[in-house]
Amino acid sequence: MIRLFFSFLVLFFISCSGSSAINHFNSDTGKNILHPEEVSPDVYKVLFDNEDVKVLEVTFAPGQSDNMHDHYPMTIHVLKGGKVQGTLPDGTVGEREIPDGFTGHQLKGVRHQMKNIGENAMKIILVERKKTHSANYSEEELILPEEVSPDRYEVLLDNEDVKVMMVTFPPGEGDNMHEHGVTTYYAVSGGKVQNTLADGTVSEMEIPDGFTNHGENLVKHQMKNIGEKTVKVLLVEHKKLELTRL
Repeated sequence: MIRLFFSFLVLFFISCSGSSAINHFNSDTGKNILHPEEVSPDVYKVLFDNEDVKVLEVTFAPGQSDNMHDHYPMTIHVLKGGKVQGTLPDGTVGEREIPDGFTGHQLKGVRHQMKNIGENAMKIILVERKKTHSANYSEEELILPEEVSPDRYEVLLDNEDVKVMMVTFPPGEGDNMHEHGVTTYYAVSGGKVQNTLADGTVSEMEIPDGFTNHGENLVKHQMKNIGEKTVKVLLVEHKKLELTRL
């Protein structure tokens, strides 16, 4: 039942694959795109943007709507859910209740307009992939964090395009040495962490809430929470972006 709900919700939220609604722009060339942060800057805040990915923080107050806009292929993670109304370019309108923690992915670009018709403020993180490359590595080559530290890494979504994980480090806890491919990350709840590289180099850093970044290099490391509060980080690993090996 949950899987059916997930599929139906994704199809509505990001339109239907193959419909004319997704063909208003070319997501590879970027032509004729209505960027959400440009047409609705009160709703969409750019947290990170480079030639490969763009990360958006989306906030809807109760009753607030954005303007018609486009998205590249994207990964969706809902921090604070609610009830939304979606309108497609052909006038089709639908309503859905989106729960906290919902995670989805759209393989193609989409054009739509959204409105919060519930009573609660909504907050959503979008990770858009602006380019598509042939993968130059496979997961079989990597030491996967969810396999060596399953108590810290929860896989929220895994498909042909992305793997999405939520990483949770209680105070004093860490993971085992592991590797990441091309990864975008967002700190849901930051804190002080210790990072140990494969060569033994150790560093400490304070990660603020909402910190966002993107890595294209193969990373082999081990992390530990050396602060006083739980650290939670959303990871989106991209399977269709090229990995750089140092």
